[in-house]
Parts: sequence; structure tokens; C-alpha cells
Amino acid sequence: MHGKYASSFHENISKIRSLIVQASLAPGDRLPSERELAETLSISRASVREALRALSFLGIVETRHGGGTFLCEQDRHRYIEILSEFIVTKQTKASDIVDMLRLLERLAFSEVEPTPERVKLLEANLANDREFRQQLILGLDNELFIRIWSEVNRFYDGTDAGELYTIEERTQLLEMWRKVRMPE
Repeated sequence: MHGKYASSFHENISKIRSLIVQASLAPGDRLPSERELAETLSISRASVREALRALSFLGIVETRHGGGTFLCEQDRHRYIEILSEFIVTKQTKASDIVDMLRLLERLAFSEVEPTPERVKLLEANLANDREFRQQLILGLDNELFIRIWSEVNRFYDGTDAGELYTIEERTQLLEMWRKVRMPE
């Protein structure tokens, strides 16, 4: 998609999403017909169909043959699958994956409380780069964040990059985290 076409395509999707919000539709509710949407939004029926197909792919709506289009229950994790597809289809550079992992892990270091138990757990995993990083991320106790990290890390595992941090770097990170976040 290029230029004006891409812009109007995204605009049409936004218009339908706005209509869903304005109409206070709940999961399971039926959307207006294609004809009604086209009239209400002042766009062609073909444009409505195209936007509905995109929303269906994203898991926002479901079209039932002969029954209409319905708002779906939102599965936050579907977006993680879309992120994975983006990483694969765009042939993301290994350096971008490394940057993303380091950003996510820095965020975890800033948000996870270094309790004595958490510190011991990380110390026990100092020798294993992936386990060390995974235990840090699990400390966030946020399923969506953990899934994002897991998907990005899965692609990192598929590279020849080796360890993200050396054991010396992991030891330094743990010491800095402990000093900054834990009172002596």
C-alpha cells in the first residue's frame, strides 16, 4: 500500500473503530450492515469490506456468512502474534532485536523490586544468560509484557549472536540493581 490509498485505508479502519466506540458496542454485538456503514461513514461499500477484512484479521470483528459482522472479545495476545509476524516478514535485523531486548530488560530492572528472594533467584541463574534474563522479566508479573519479551527473545534465540550479556555483565547488572534499589 502506498500514499493516498494507504492513508484512506487506515482512515476507514479508524472510522469503523470510532463508530464501534461511539455506539458503545460490546463483544458479541452486531455492527451495522456494510450498506449502513458505507452511508454513515461516507465511504464506498468496497472500502467498508476491505476495512472489515483488516479488522477481522486483527481479531476485532468476526464476519459470519449471512449473519453480519460482530464485535469480538478482545484477545490482547493476538497482537503479540501479529508482532511476531511483523518481525519475520520484515526480516528484522539482529541488532534491532538486541536493542529491543535490552530496552525491555532495562525497563524490568527499573520496575522489579530487588527483594532478597528475587536477588537469590537471579544469582542462581548468573551462569545462564537466557535464564537470568527470563527470571528478571518474570519478576514484572505482567503476562502481556512477558509474552512480548518471549516473542522477541524467540527471534533472538534464532540468531547466531550468542549471549546477550557476558557473565561479567550479568554480575555487574545484578550488583548495580541491588545497590540502587535495595537499602543497605
